[in-house]
Amino acid sequence: MEADPKVVAAVAATAAARATAQEATPTAFKANVTDPDSRIMSTTNGWIRGYNVQAAVNQHQIIITGKVSQDANDVGLYEPMVEATGAALHAAGVTQPVGLILADAGYWSEDNATAAGPDRLIATQKSHKLRAAARELGTTTGPPPDDATPLEAMEHRLRTPEGPAAYAKRSHTVEPAFAFKTNHGYQRFRRRGLTAVESEWSLIATAHNLGKLHRAS
Repeated sequence: MEADPKVVAAVAATAAARATAQEATPTAFKANVTDPDSRIMSTTNGWIRGYNVQAAVNQHQIIITGKVSQDANDVGLYEPMVEATGAALHAAGVTQPVGLILADAGYWSEDNATAAGPDRLIATQKSHKLRAAARELGTTTGPPPDDATPLEAMEHRLRTPEGPAAYAKRSHTVEPAFAFKTNHGYQRFRRRGLTAVESEWSLIATAHNLGKLHRAS
């Protein structure tokens, strides 16, 4: 086997790669002295240093609670946001329980699907893929099968007539709250540091809510 030309070539390539790695200039790490609390985030405009902003919004586009996270991934923020929403409603004297939580595919995980708390619909993949799956697999009815996995159960619900109709409400409840940032020129935070940015996001959310309440009255 050692004389096999493919093995010989692989050994030579490995040795060459190791030599190149040893000769390479070490990566120079730089500290962010402007805002050390910020983290690398992927956005539609590319990679930036920033924060992950969260918002829980009701059917009237009112932001119930908002948070700022250093975590670039949404999946670990589902349960903290549910807890924060419950705390905010309790503080406001709202006794009516949360009916149905709608969350996009960034929050999908089996743990989030099965965690304690209100009923929920969490997209298991991008919306266009869900629509394609519905066309390919057809609609479903009734509750998921007893032996369905959390993923199968959620996708079953998302292919019922009621599932997509409920999930479609997410686009015109939470999305306008984030569009508020763009419409009013909030392209970046003015302040630095996690605590200061959280305060700024709370101020932006308050301005959004006051505008909604003023127009509604």
